Amino acid sequence: MGILRTVTLNTGYDDYYSVSDMHWGGLGRMHQFHSVCSGKGVSCARTAHALGLPTKAYALVGEADLAHYSSSLAAEGIDHHLVAVDGRTRHNLTLVDATGEHVAAHFVAAGFTLEPEAVDPLVEAVLADVQPGDVVTLNGSTPHGLPDQTWADLARFLIRRGARVIVDAQKAAFRSALDIDGITAFKPNDEEIRELPGLGDLPTDERVEQALRMFAAAGVQIPLVSMGADGLRWWRDGAVVAMDCPVERPMQSVMAGDALVAGIAWGLLEGRGDEDALRHGLAAAAAHVEGLTGHALGERARARIRDVRVRPVSR
Repeated sequence: MGILRTVTLNTGYDDYYSVSDMHWGGLGRMHQFHSVCSGKGVSCARTAHALGLPTKAYALVGEADLAHYSSSLAAEGIDHHLVAVDGRTRHNLTLVDATGEHVAAHFVAAGFTLEPEAVDPLVEAVLADVQPGDVVTLNGSTPHGLPDQTWADLARFLIRRGARVIVDAQKAAFRSALDIDGITAFKPNDEEIRELPGLGDLPTDERVEQALRMFAAAGVQIPLVSMGADGLRWWRDGAVVAMDCPVERPMQSVMAGDALVAGIAWGLLEGRGDEDALRHGLAAAAAHVEGLTGHALGERARARIRDVRVRPVSR
């Protein structure tokens, strides 16, 4: 089995507050607090580790936070390679409803602002480590100051080394990576595909279909669009297919997309076909949305693969 290698350029800490009786301008209660290392690739690596995958996270971290960030990841058992950059690592805020009646709310802080060369040591480390058959995920936004083609350039080099590449990027970085031949999968959501040329004003079903056609024409192996709580849409044999794994009582939607990416990598590294890889992805995302972590998430994801539903989409 190869290794899952996740790459994150805009890392952070996610500060979780479990609260109740929340009213703007009023007084509520805070029941629990904890903070974890975050960033889309770090979150993806955390889920992959829970699934039992051999995983290594590569990330940029503010210089003042490097030692603490590294020790925190090590305490979770997540193998990692960190590169220090100027500035502090951002803190994001997540409010969790202690009663379980509402899905958590997530507030994202501004990321790094960097010179283009700041990313070079991290790129060099990833390229030095990657082996044919590895799955590499390029996760999240790129810091201000980096060129739009940062993810595209790294994807091109990784594919030349025999890696399978999943891109979970946004805006110009996403559009730039579409020009790279040989991408295994992109993981845009419906909001993100609105920024593709000509798709912004189309009805949802037509927009999703056109995006999937665009991905297939670009040579993407697994053309998909994430639809949030409604699962995903996949382009199979020239038609749109809907896949989902329903969650009766959702607890946390934040980072569900990262869990989806980890689950797809799980399927790929186990040698599964495209549909089975997507089943693994949806099962992992469902376990995350149920509020599970660690060993419990892994066990639940394995149990939920059989719950994934697949149906053609009629237009």
